[in-house]
Amino acid sequence: MKNQFTAKTFIVDDDPYWTAMLNQILSDLGFSNISHFSNGKDCINNLDKNPRLIFLDYQMADMDGLEVLQKVKQYNSETVVVFCTSQNELSVAINAMKSGSFDYLAKSVSPVKELGVIIKQMQEKRVFAEKVF
Repeated sequence: MKNQFTAKTFIVDDDPYWTAMLNQILSDLGFSNISHFSNGKDCINNLDKNPRLIFLDYQMADMDGLEVLQKVKQYNSETVVVFCTSQNELSVAINAMKSGSFDYLAKSVSPVKELGVIIKQMQEKRVFAEKVF
């Protein structure tokens, strides 16, 4: 039986294909409390739901992911954010990490393996009180 990660998780991305794929991967890994937002403003307006983990897109119509990341960290510095983008510029990843992102997930790679590695790193650093898998 797989473990369940029941803490609130947000996927913030305006790409419905990526959102659906990421949602399926997370569900397969045992994540069960996932909310989706197609823009940064909706994410920020729902921070009172206290997400423990946010998968955040860089390029969105209303504001970029770095702006959203800053607002998330101002609201709760303990919220874990994984930056997701199709940008191939290393500076985007560096800026995200400097701004408080836990890790960076490139959309151009297969996210299944990469996501497993990121979650294991989170567990090793005891980011979550509960074991995910």
